[in-house]
Parts: sequence; C-alpha cells; structure tokens
Amino acid sequence: MKKTINFLIILLVTFSLTGCFKKDLTKNQEEVSSYPSNYIETIPENAKVFIENMDNIILENYNEISEMNAEIFTKSESMFDLNNIKSLKKEEILNYINSYQIPTLPKYNDDKLVTKNDIAMIIENQDIANVKDIKEIKSGLTINRTNLKSFPTDIHFFDEKNEKNFDNLQESELLLNTKVLILHESKDKNWYFVLTNAYAGWVKKENIALLTLDDENFFLNNKDFVIITESSLKINEKILDMSVKLPFLKTNENGYEVAIPTLDKDNNLTKEIVTISRDKAHIGYLDYTKRNVIIQAFKYENTPYSWGGMDQNVDCSSYVSNIYRTFGFNFPRNTKEQNKSVGEIISLKDKSKNEKLDIIKNKEPALLYQPGHVMLYLGKLDNKDYIIHASGSKNNMKVLVSILNDSSYLEKIDRINILN
Repeated sequence: MKKTINFLIILLVTFSLTGCFKKDLTKNQEEVSSYPSNYIETIPENAKVFIENMDNIILENYNEISEMNAEIFTKSESMFDLNNIKSLKKEEILNYINSYQIPTLPKYNDDKLVTKNDIAMIIENQDIANVKDIKEIKSGLTINRTNLKSFPTDIHFFDEKNEKNFDNLQESELLLNTKVLILHESKDKNWYFVLTNAYAGWVKKENIALLTLDDENFFLNNKDFVIITESSLKINEKILDMSVKLPFLKTNENGYEVAIPTLDKDNNLTKEIVTISRDKAHIGYLDYTKRNVIIQAFKYENTPYSWGGMDQNVDCSSYVSNIYRTFGFNFPRNTKEQNKSVGEIISLKDKSKNEKLDIIKNKEPALLYQPGHVMLYLGKLDNKDYIIHASGSKNNMKVLVSILNDSSYLEKIDRINILN
C-alpha cells in the first residue's frame, strides 16, 4: 500500500527466517512442536459460517513455506537480509535518507497548518552533515510497537484539518521484537534512522534497544517460541500484535511463560517474564490451513484502519502480512511489492467480471490485488463471493467483510496471488 523506496544496494538473495530448522516436517512446526501446546482455539463468531464443514488439511509445511519465503525475497525489490549488511558508505546511507521528500503544503498538524518553519526544523533535525561511513553497523531491537516515519518529527502532515488516519509522513509500523540496523541519529538525539528487513525510516530512539549477538539469538533466533494469535494484546503497557514472535520458556497453569524485550534501569536490553493465556498465543507457528487463515483474518474484524499502521491500527497490507506471519510467511510490507512477489500470481487484467469470478472461485484463501489495495478472498456463500480486508474508504475505515460480486473492487482487481 505504501510507496516503495528505490533502494540502491544490491543484496544477496539467500534468505532464511531463523536458520534453526533441522528436520523435514509434516506440520507447520519446528522442533518446538515437541512441547505440548494445549492451545485453546478461539473462533470469531462471524468466521464460523465460512469454515463450516471446511477441512483442516495443511496446505504447506514449514519447509515449503521457507522455500516460498526465499522466492518472495528474490522477487521483491524492497526486502533486505540484515545479516548480510555489515557496513555502509556515507553515500549509501544518504540515498536512504534522501529518498523521502517533504509533502507539498498545505498540510495540517491536527488543527494547525504546518509552516515553512516547521519544515526547516524537521530537515535540520535529520543532521545530514553528520552522516558518516559505518564500518560496523549496530543492531537494535524494538522494545515497543513503534511508528516508522519518513522524517524525524512528531509533527503530522494530514491533508485535512483534524484528520487522524492518513499522516503523509507515516511509512510503516514496527511490531515489538523486530530487528533493525541503526544507520544514523537525529540532531535532537531522539530518533534513529534504521533499516528493517522491508523498509528504511526514522523511529523514536526510546523504542529501540541495542542488540548483541547473544540477545539476537535469544529473542529472534530462539527455536522455542510462541506466536501471538490475537489481533492485539496489551501486557504491562506493551502492545503485542498478531504474529509477534517471543521466546517460549515453559508452560504453567495459567498459560505460556514468555520473555518480552525491555530495558533495565541502565537502558540495557533485558527480558521481562510474563504469562500469556493459551487462547492468545501458540507454541510455534500455526498450521497453515484454509480454516486457520479465515479464523485469523476474522480476529481483526472491526479493527480501525490507519495508513501505515499508525495508532496501533492496520492498513490493508499490514493486515494480510500479520495474518500470514502466524504461519511463518514473510511478505514485503507494501501491496506494490506483495502483488508481484507473493505466491502463484495469476493476472486478471483485461478480464471481464464474470471471467474474474470464474478464476477466483474455489481459490480460498487467496489474496486479491488492485492498485494500492489487497483483500483476502473468503469463498462463496449463497452464490455470492466474499472478501475481508482493511478498508481505507472514508465511510468504512476498518477491517470488514464485503461482497465481491458487482462491487467496485471486482472491477479494479487485476491479479490473484495463491499461496498453496
């Protein structure tokens, strides 16, 4: 959904999600699957009619998903293997920073006009003059969900007064426990310019902890992990979104003990031990089945829409990414990259509505793309085809179910991406 940065670095295309999977599996699990899960499945009420009589056959096991992730990584122009970026030249860092342009005025910061003086202060805060070569790049870890912005400022750039959902400086959201590479610091020392596996931009420094190799192995490469399966949890002021992956420690009578990254009194990375109930998280990845995809999709129903995932919400591409990450998939962040790199791609361009529906039917779950938007195909009920998506329409800014037949969506859809 978001615009893609024209990155200039050529990277290696070898990709592995964790590097710790050792054996051929019939289920979408890794070695952690030897633990008794005792997962309590919760099914949203509106999902039940779509999964009634649906089998629970595994569509892809984790080895197959890993292979698909490698293909996605190869096809995408906006994904990065952070483990292969050890140093960067000043010119390369400047290319990232300068790839963003200040939006054209007028723009509103809530109810006030953004001024030229505001823009001058924002540009000065980039501290471009002090960008330097980095011989040994420092890694960081998000200790909170945080916004990733095109410029280091808390000022919003809304098109309309008191608008809340479309900040032109919002690029993406970074979920808790996400690795970043730290490339530069703002003049006021409050922001880092970072590179993620799918984006570059500015994040609040207070939400990033420096990451050692030992910490990375524990928090990110731990073969014992849980995946958050609810749309969003709040635990001790930490936001845990669907697909957040956390180290699993043990099962107790109340659920799963996990480690959440946080800062100690000296601002060093440490772990906070919490218990998550067995209906909110799953040990290892969920099995990739049609039924599970639909259940996970409906857990977001009525979640508010915000451009770039601002304000703890989702946009269309983060919505589908979070769903599919619970099964181990790793998508590009934006629809522009997703629709040309994810799964088996079937063009629907220049097809009639009836031809499109004929191709789409019986393909659930599948991703339907139109320029700037992605939808999840749910299937057919009572001779009607249904989708669920994070709608950015002014009248319906939330995750909702829509009828595809004879809708404007059907007319604009130009491809279907199938992941099985």
